[in-house]
Amino acid sequence: MSLTWTAIDFETANQDRGSVCAVGLVRVSEGRVVDRFSTLIRPPEAVSFFSRHNTAVHGITAADVTEAPTWEKVREQVVDFVQGGALVAHNAPFDMGALRQACAHTGQALPAFDYACTLALSRRTWDLPDHRLPTVCAHVGHQITQHHRADADAEAAAHIMIAAMLRYGTSSLPELSRAAGLRLGRLEAIQPVAVPVAAPVVPAAPATEDRYGRWQRAAQSPLPEPSPDADPAGPLFGRTVCVSGDLRAMDKPEVWKRIAEAGGRPAKNVTKKTDVLVVGDSDHGGKTSKHKQAETYIAKGQSIDIITETELVARLGMASA
Repeated sequence: MSLTWTAIDFETANQDRGSVCAVGLVRVSEGRVVDRFSTLIRPPEAVSFFSRHNTAVHGITAADVTEAPTWEKVREQVVDFVQGGALVAHNAPFDMGALRQACAHTGQALPAFDYACTLALSRRTWDLPDHRLPTVCAHVGHQITQHHRADADAEAAAHIMIAAMLRYGTSSLPELSRAAGLRLGRLEAIQPVAVPVAAPVVPAAPATEDRYGRWQRAAQSPLPEPSPDADPAGPLFGRTVCVSGDLRAMDKPEVWKRIAEAGGRPAKNVTKKTDVLVVGDSDHGGKTSKHKQAETYIAKGQSIDIITETELVARLGMASA
């Protein structure tokens, strides 16, 4: 089975990684695509609301999944399709987290899986302006026409992995990982548990929420810890990142999560430990207090990268909504 693996991609309804609303799977055997599967999903009930931020990215709404199978059924289909082989994904810690968290929400068991990340691999393999899925696909000669559709993104990850195997002259994921100086990740098995029936979680950020409401909610949100599975060669790994102002595609809890998945340390304030400041849009125009504080530290000799949302998206290997 070492020559057979499955590329996987999840789309989520909201900032909870377990709110899976679509999955795409592409099985590869001996360097060739041999099977495909994709479906919309009704997210686990506890996290079934659709965030406007997520819908803006992938276009899926609550109405689209009304007749879709539940995650309980889709989990069985995913496990059967993978057949015990390894998984491949672009920004794999996110997709592995989605798989694990969705099962946690429904109390389902999950077998262990090895996995490889094409985002980390592409950073080690090709010198590109960024390593977003469309950029890497263009480099390896695969045309991706429906980015942020789960089936298209899984197919893209499969072709990136196949191209990397040709580049390194390898035929299996363990060989390729060694050749690229990476290691396979491991998603440990989880056991089934009884999940109490709970009322659905209400949206954390309704479309009518004003700027003060968004600020208050962000101030109360806990900061996630950096992912231990993040690529050490990534541009945000080990760096303390603060966000100033409002971002177009993500609210602050979401962008903090993305930073942590990349191995960065999200921070709510600019301090002497800050390495990166992301400058978003401000309702009042001009520079925010965090921006001014960062410039004060820079003037005193501290090294702080001040970047835009577009630059952050590129460093995260994402596409802006």
